[in-house]
Amino acid sequence: MAQPTEDEINDVLNACMESEDSGESIYPGMTYEQGVMAGIQWMQGEVTNPIKE
Repeated sequence: MAQPTEDEINDVLNACMESEDSGESIYPGMTYEQGVMAGIQWMQGEVTNPIKE
């Protein structure tokens, strides 16, 4: 699995900001730490985009 491009990272950041602005999370049962871990694993190319799962 390849590491994400800068555009892909920006798309995820924008989706996160939109979710924060709306007050609704697509992962309400996930802890902060789990979210950080998922983001890092994605940026290392270990998992697919965590926002599009």
